[in-house]
Parts: sequence; structure tokens; C-alpha cells
Amino acid sequence: MKDLEMEPVFEFTSNSEVETRRLGLAIGGTLIPGMVLGLNGTLGSGKTRLTQAIGARLGIPEGEIVSPTFTICVPHEGRLPILHLDAYRIRQPEEVDELGLDELTEDGVVLIIEWSALIESYLPHIDVEIRILPTGTETRQFRFRANSDRGRRSLVALAEQLSPPQN
Repeated sequence: MKDLEMEPVFEFTSNSEVETRRLGLAIGGTLIPGMVLGLNGTLGSGKTRLTQAIGARLGIPEGEIVSPTFTICVPHEGRLPILHLDAYRIRQPEEVDELGLDELTEDGVVLIIEWSALIESYLPHIDVEIRILPTGTETRQFRFRANSDRGRRSLVALAEQLSPPQN
């Protein structure tokens, strides 16, 4: 497992669920078909909340995206199809192989993987890693790292969307 205290390419501080939603909506606008997002953070850090906002930007109805902990993998149809995966309960490489993630990303499905650090050696790739660090009851520090060209393009677009307007 890689060091979870990774060197960030981009950071975002959220002081509320509203700001986390704004971040997720912005991320959803930067996704490229076939991307893989790896979300890591403690229980209750906001991985599913962030995924819900990403899905909202892609046209997935509110309430449809829930934590996939017990189902492990849930598909959602939106402007881009999403496969929401929770790796917390995956213990064997065969469980990942059975999902056919390589083929899905080739077909343009966006994979959003909660607890991706637990299975990263079994994954085809992770374009953007997002580490969520709770800093208070409502506050979160989001640290992003790109691991591919499309991940870098996505983070550049994200930084532009979230930057305050220049006067």
C-alpha cells in the first residue's frame, strides 16, 4: 500500500458539506471517460458524500448513490456511466479480477473506488488519488494526486474551476 500521506498536486479545504458538494460537482465536470478515482480516508470522512456530488454533476438522481459497502460494486447511469466500488471488504485479488475493471474502463466507465489504497496493487490504474483528512466536525482537507496524463488534465481543470476569479 502506498503512503497515504502523499505529496499533493492540488489541495482543497472544505468547511462544510455544502463546500464538499461544490467540490464534488466541480470534479464531476472534469471527468474523462474511463478515468479511475481512488478515494481514501477514515470512516465517515466523506468519501460517499463526495461521490454523491460527483454523480449529481453527471445527472445521477439524488439519493441513488449510497455507500456500496455491502454490495461492493454499484453501477450508475449518467452523462458518463459510473461504477462505485467500495474496497473495504475485498480481501482477495480474485474478487477484483471478477469485476472486470480493465474492460469497464476501456468502455468509458468512470470508476470511483472508496478505500482504493487497500486494493491498488490489483487495480488497472488510478488516474487521480484523493485523500480526505477530517480536520474538524465539518471540515475536511482534500489532497489530490494525478498518476496519469488524463488525471493531470482533470486536476488542472479542477483547479481552474475552483480558483477565485482574477480581477
